[in-house]
Amino acid sequence: MTPSDFNPPRSMNTPIRSTVRCDSNYSMTPSALAPSLPDIDSPLRTSLDPVGTPRRSGSSSSCANPWNTDSRAGSVRTFSGSRIVTDSDLHVASLWARYAQIQATEGTKNELLEEVLTRYTYLQQTHNELLATTEQELISKVASVELENSKADVARLVDMLQVDPFALVLIDGDGMYFDDHLVRHGEEGGRQAAAQLNKAVTDWMRGNLDAYSSDCQIVTRVYANVKDMADNCFLAGVVSSPDVVEEFVRGFMRSGDLFDFIDVSFGNDSPMTKINAMLKLHIRGYQCRHILIGCAETEGYAHMLDRYSSDRAALQDMTLLGAKAFEHKLAHLPMRKITLPPLFRKSHTGSEAKGDPTRERHDSKTNFNPTSGVFTPSSRTPVPVVLLPDGRKVGGRAVSPAVSSARGNIRSSSSASSSAISDAAPRSSTVKKAVPVAPNAWSSIAQRSAHLPFKDLTRPAPEPKLSGPLIRQNKYEQRLDQHMDYDHDRVYELKKLKLCNQHYIGRGCCHWEAGNGACPHKHDYPLSAKDKNWLRVVARETVCKKGTYCLDFECIYGHHCPYPKANEGSMRGIGCINGDACRFGREMHGMDMTVANVLQPKDLEYD
Repeated sequence: MTPSDFNPPRSMNTPIRSTVRCDSNYSMTPSALAPSLPDIDSPLRTSLDPVGTPRRSGSSSSCANPWNTDSRAGSVRTFSGSRIVTDSDLHVASLWARYAQIQATEGTKNELLEEVLTRYTYLQQTHNELLATTEQELISKVASVELENSKADVARLVDMLQVDPFALVLIDGDGMYFDDHLVRHGEEGGRQAAAQLNKAVTDWMRGNLDAYSSDCQIVTRVYANVKDMADNCFLAGVVSSPDVVEEFVRGFMRSGDLFDFIDVSFGNDSPMTKINAMLKLHIRGYQCRHILIGCAETEGYAHMLDRYSSDRAALQDMTLLGAKAFEHKLAHLPMRKITLPPLFRKSHTGSEAKGDPTRERHDSKTNFNPTSGVFTPSSRTPVPVVLLPDGRKVGGRAVSPAVSSARGNIRSSSSASSSAISDAAPRSSTVKKAVPVAPNAWSSIAQRSAHLPFKDLTRPAPEPKLSGPLIRQNKYEQRLDQHMDYDHDRVYELKKLKLCNQHYIGRGCCHWEAGNGACPHKHDYPLSAKDKNWLRVVARETVCKKGTYCLDFECIYGHHCPYPKANEGSMRGIGCINGDACRFGREMHGMDMTVANVLQPKDLEYD
């Protein structure tokens, strides 16, 4: 192939001068491969651009052509003296050169771009790695700060929980009586009881509980009906006066700021209710390291404590405290059990003085039996013993001189009774002359009355014989229904008959007399005089609408609860066996049943 092969197409009808010298030294160059240009003499010279393409109409031949290296159009140059080389050839060669340069530049550019992209990719990867590392470090730093804060919070909470640890001792004073020798000493005995209880509980916790710490305090709450407690101790001969028990209570509370003896004589609360509330409040508390519960073995406490039988955490923090080993209703409970015999009596104080343990309880089918052996004093109730100056006794069983001396020493009193008791103690062989006693002294009166028949002072004085309708009142002017002996079985049968009380023993049934049939009870059942008397017992189970201050002499309804007192449960000592379901109000339970006044119709003035 030669440069002549690159001639322009013939359609242009342009004569081409093709004079090419070929020799062995000829080398193909971009200019040699370029197509030949039209002849210089061609008439189309002025209408064609240097590469042989027609110019656009309106173009001027005098315009500068950037493709030419010479400003003069149609200039011809010779190349090696053997071929005519035009400016177009040079221009094409320049284009090829520039193209090669551009290719080289493109390669450099591509290499640069690849290097930039590679570098960017590397930087992006490095950035991502650094970003991930930074995020991890930031998360770790935040987590570390949060961890430190959490540790500080936990330490602060632990310190708060470790402050002021205590053990709670809850005692039912109506079920557990303190020992007699402590109660007899009044206020000093109360202080001793608190100190001994504190020491006993502390020693037991130190040897049996892992959670015990040396700064653990003992918080004691004793709940009791102080009035009943004082009366029982006085009737049992434990104290010379109910005031001694009150002094004992004061001494117990004054022994320390954390020792309380709480009186539940008033209101509808009972020791079990209080203990149950305190147990619920502190059983989950961390600062309360342990709870000791001292109570009697009753159904109420068995039911209250049984709910914790399956709670392992509660069982670890709870211990039953008793005066003696548990043998009855609390023995099956899984709680720990301990006894503190020197502090508490092993038997109830009131049992020796108020009841006869050999007599069985006999209640009616309606539970209306206030005169059964459990609720009334036994015929074998001890009788007070009066000692004379010469050692003789009046009433009761003989008392040994040693016992008399002990009683005199315990009741440290300067009264004549203490002197008489101490005089009965053993004397030496030398007997001093007795000091003369005034004729009106109690000992002289007792000596002059020693030959008279014995009078049982424990029985209430008989009521004066009064005729007609009466209203009996206590010192608070509350009406008292007269005691009645009755046939339990017959009363139970009459109660089932649903008889109209007003029709048979009252003023008459207004509905029956009106014949409207509004009364749901029976009016035609034949009753004997004795049955009508028994019907009064049934009528007393209905509450009088006028309450305890009723002054209706013909009222047949009850003015105080006729049912026996409750010995257990939340109503123990303040309610009856019916509990909260009793139709009689709170004020009709636990009334003073001592007759202080008897009213007759003439005593009331009517307008």
